Amino acid sequence: MTIKQVLTLRNFMIILCIFMLALLGQKALRLHSKIETVREAERLYASGDLIAAEKRYRLAAANASILYKEDQIAARLKELAPITAIRSSLSTLTLKIEDQLTTKDFGGFMESYASLLSLKSQYMKPSGPYETYYRQLSGDSGISDRLGTGFQQFKAQFLAELAASQRGSSTDNDGDSFKWNLLRIPDVYLGRADAKKDLLATKFKAHDTAQLKALAAAGSFSPMLDYALSLTDAYSSHSYTAPWVASQIEMSAKLILRKDVDGDQIAAFSTHAAAYRKYAASAGLAASKVLTLIDSTTSKLLRSAAMLVRSGGYAEAIQRYSDLAQLQDTGAEISAAQLAWNIAEPVRLLPGGEEPGKYTHVVSVSGRYGAKLAVTGTDSSGRLYYADLRNDGTVTTRTGDPIPGFESLRSLAFDDPLSVYSEVPVVVAAGSRQDGRTSFTAYTIRPEGISLLFSFAGNSYEFQPDDASIRVTNADMGDGSEGRTAIFRQTNGVYQFSEIYQEYPLVDASELELHPLETVVLKVDIYIDSNGRPVASANGRFLALQGNVGTVTGPALATGQFQYRFDYVGTDTGEQYVPVFAVESLGSMNPIP
Repeated sequence: MTIKQVLTLRNFMIILCIFMLALLGQKALRLHSKIETVREAERLYASGDLIAAEKRYRLAAANASILYKEDQIAARLKELAPITAIRSSLSTLTLKIEDQLTTKDFGGFMESYASLLSLKSQYMKPSGPYETYYRQLSGDSGISDRLGTGFQQFKAQFLAELAASQRGSSTDNDGDSFKWNLLRIPDVYLGRADAKKDLLATKFKAHDTAQLKALAAAGSFSPMLDYALSLTDAYSSHSYTAPWVASQIEMSAKLILRKDVDGDQIAAFSTHAAAYRKYAASAGLAASKVLTLIDSTTSKLLRSAAMLVRSGGYAEAIQRYSDLAQLQDTGAEISAAQLAWNIAEPVRLLPGGEEPGKYTHVVSVSGRYGAKLAVTGTDSSGRLYYADLRNDGTVTTRTGDPIPGFESLRSLAFDDPLSVYSEVPVVVAAGSRQDGRTSFTAYTIRPEGISLLFSFAGNSYEFQPDDASIRVTNADMGDGSEGRTAIFRQTNGVYQFSEIYQEYPLVDASELELHPLETVVLKVDIYIDSNGRPVASANGRFLALQGNVGTVTGPALATGQFQYRFDYVGTDTGEQYVPVFAVESLGSMNPIP
């Protein structure tokens, strides 16, 4: 072993001894400290300073350098456990509050405040055993002052956020947490209950009215009402009343609705009014000045629409009724205005009749043919159209073919006698001709369509209801003759030329002998007797027929003469001797279907 090695080992041992002596010294000090701490704790306990004693007992219990009166220390700490709990809870809350203020955790801060209130209610009961201790420990911790400072800090923060939101015109109530946070701050930290109420009401009102006014100014009527409802609901959920919301809505709504009416923006008024009614229902408003304004204005506008109808402003009236349909069922008023318009301008019933100049030679009738209104007209191509308005409000239309020679068409007319006989409307088109006559073309209007009834030319025509024939004066017979009256009868639903009309007197069969050798007309009922001879029965008298009889039987108009001749004929009472009527022509007394 070298000298160097010896010296190094010696130094190490010296250092080790010094270290051990230091530890022994430290332990001796801790032993002495624990003993002194216990003695001091006992003294404080004996003097009644339990808060200080509890602290010394805790220090002694934490000193494990020596077992010294451990049972006594444990007993004392058990006895003073409430003081320990108060001290520990206040210390923990103080640390939490500091951290929450640093991170601006208002929710956590309010939880800490609630924990403090719970702690206070547990130990600071009037005349309770721990009231004095709690007061002292709380005061020593400074937690109340820290809470006050914290609430003032959060108050300033939330008021700043409220002002920033007001300037930014945000309408997101979910983002209005600063309002609800301000409401959560205890009254005592905002002065007093009245002071808090006045402060928040002033700030909230300024914020909300600014938001509502901004929406109104932007023309966002429905969003304004929706925002007002959400505001009211939000305040209600926080048990707060904000009467300024409804007041501002009343003011803005009246201004906007009056502006609509003054600007003759009836559709906008109707939309806004309907939105307000919905808002009022949701808000539980049974009555308000705005609702009264809406009702009175609506009634006034409805009266003005009725006046427009009476003065002929049908389109404007219908538009007004349509605009107001959001507020009131105006279906009946619209139908009545359309009916009045159609009656005043029947051409509107025809397809495309609203187009000016589309139709010419338009004619209409009302209260006929089972319709309120019937109208017919021709377009530029001469095509015939028909429309009628039924009592149930339905409109039916028919389209026919172009009228022959429509270029010279002079007029259209409904023929009432023919319509009554045909049981459907009959429209007659009259046109000019170079020979001075008038061309007449008639059409029946049936559900299945428009069909031709007759077409002829003459000076005039007349329907004969007794036999459903039509007489045409100065008829065009196609041979260049003039002045003759033609008779047209129906065949297969269309009138065709039947015969030339002769003007002979119609006499009763009993007066036949009073008109000898005179051409007359008799109404007779023809049959063939047992001998094959034609016999006419007329008002109980029998006549033998000779001449142009043919095989005709049944009711007929017989034109001819009594020429002083008699003959035997068979009757139902036997053979009789009767006058002979020389027949020139026979005409049917029944219309041909």
